[in-house]
Amino acid sequence: MENLEHLRKTSKIKLIIMSLATVLPIILLIVLELIPHTEESAFKDLVIIRYGILVLLEGYIGLKIHKYIKILGSVDFAQAEIIKRNDERNKFINLKTESMTIKICIYTLGIALIVTAFINRFIFYTILVSVLFAVIVYLFVKLYYTKKY
Repeated sequence: MENLEHLRKTSKIKLIIMSLATVLPIILLIVLELIPHTEESAFKDLVIIRYGILVLLEGYIGLKIHKYIKILGSVDFAQAEIIKRNDERNKFINLKTESMTIKICIYTLGIALIVTAFINRFIFYTILVSVLFAVIVYLFVKLYYTKKY
């Protein structure tokens, strides 16, 4: 169960981390712009998508920062957030959503592996590494919680 003191303490830490996280994508974009690119790279094709992703990422981080500032600034908002976080129904829905999302993503990547095995080996190996990484993380997390509970 989360209480007001713990929520405010974690919100301060998360606010600092998210404030620093707003700078990281911008620095990364600037550094990658300075690297010379070959004609074969997808650099020229993805200019609009790259900046769109940056805007979406910064917007998401901005919303999180706004939420943490409201938690630290308003006791009523913090109390409502505690009630929302401690609600068993919300916890159950989040658990089921995350579990189903992981399973669907691994299944979809498996289908993509079969398709790309006939099309392009570089894409195949990229997806294969992604699937293996997801499965390994899934198994380690499952092992952790099996031992913990």
